[in-house]
Amino acid sequence: MADRVPRGPTGVPLFGSSLSFAADPLGFFERSAREYGDFVRVETLNGEIYLLTDPAEIERILTRNNANYRKPDLGGEGLDGLLGEGLLTSEGDRWLRQRKRIQPSFNRSMLDRYAETMVADARELAETWADGDRVEGDRAMSRLTLRIIVETVLGAELGGMEREIADALENVGQKFRSDDVRTLVPEEVPTPRNVKYRLGERRLRRIVRDIIRQHERGVAREDGNMLALLFAAREAGATDITDDQLRDEVLTMLLAGHDTTALTLTYSWYLLSEHPEVRREFQAELDSVLDGEDPTAADADALAYTERVVKEAIRLYPPVYVVYRQATGDDSVAGFRLPEGAIVAMPQWVVHRDPRWWDDPEEFRPERWAEETDRPDYAYYPFGGGPRRCIGEAFAMREAKLILATIGRRFELDYAGRDDPELIPMVTLHPEPPVEFEIRTR
Repeated sequence: MADRVPRGPTGVPLFGSSLSFAADPLGFFERSAREYGDFVRVETLNGEIYLLTDPAEIERILTRNNANYRKPDLGGEGLDGLLGEGLLTSEGDRWLRQRKRIQPSFNRSMLDRYAETMVADARELAETWADGDRVEGDRAMSRLTLRIIVETVLGAELGGMEREIADALENVGQKFRSDDVRTLVPEEVPTPRNVKYRLGERRLRRIVRDIIRQHERGVAREDGNMLALLFAAREAGATDITDDQLRDEVLTMLLAGHDTTALTLTYSWYLLSEHPEVRREFQAELDSVLDGEDPTAADADALAYTERVVKEAIRLYPPVYVVYRQATGDDSVAGFRLPEGAIVAMPQWVVHRDPRWWDDPEEFRPERWAEETDRPDYAYYPFGGGPRRCIGEAFAMREAKLILATIGRRFELDYAGRDDPELIPMVTLHPEPPVEFEIRTR
């Protein structure tokens, strides 16, 4: 095994590069890769982190050698304390059992059933808009995808609580901003951010209890959704599906099951607005495939250009902008020694924009997805990879296409901001301030 140690920024005494990272996480990733190469050793206040941007090595860690790595807890008590042993944070046999139990709720037949709800909810939102309206697009998409994930995968009704949940999730998400040194303040200190986090957490847990009770009272939607499968397994004797486990899975799905798609939609609308020629091509496909009607499940596969728009938006603005793994044993990465316990950060933000793999990487060009290339598979990994690749990938792609089609055949969304949105790395990559659009009837 190699004994060499990769180079990297030295930072300042005690803090290392923590302050530089907190000031500009995305820029820090870019500078480190540019100045030190594909494998970089970074000293931080909490120890070393290794930055990896080589697609071949990323693939090896996430797939072929995944048994030597686990998901680290980088959120202190926060993220693990919030999500407990849900699918996003659990490990080992517990994770595998839950993944197998939940997987059928994301198969093709269920996605076809969900499509009707996705379109109906998008249509209902569009019917509240009129020509000339101004909307906060990111928040509108967040409330829409929240409603969809609850009604489909969780099989419950929100009862008009979309805004309350979205506000609670926003308070929780602010706790995990990576661009602010206040994230280094211990959680027990009652700062305004920590207080908002606790209030948001309590509101979310109350809402989760209500969703679970809908299933217990027998008023939930049809069988086959995630919660129905978990209740059926418990009734069949699965003693590990406790009340706490149900809570953790519902909370995980609320957080992870809507946010990335809402961001994908927000960035898609923004990019379409900024590139009129792409928007015309997108609209031409909608007119041809839909013929003036809302999309159906059967139409989803025919929306090829719309899918390219979504994939290109995720390439440029990956909601999950970095994947972390922690080595459970020594390894050799890119010819360097990686010690047991080391944390590896693999930023999509850098790899998705690397000119070695992408022509004109800063350009929004959906047509690139119809071109033959020899780029490495892991030059693009918005949903992670390996056994822990996102369980909801197909759900999210179909949802994004159907929502874009349902709204896009009625309206154009023109970006109303003066400057490009500022990107704030939290658990996911959020724009700030809210992304405003002016609604124009087609």
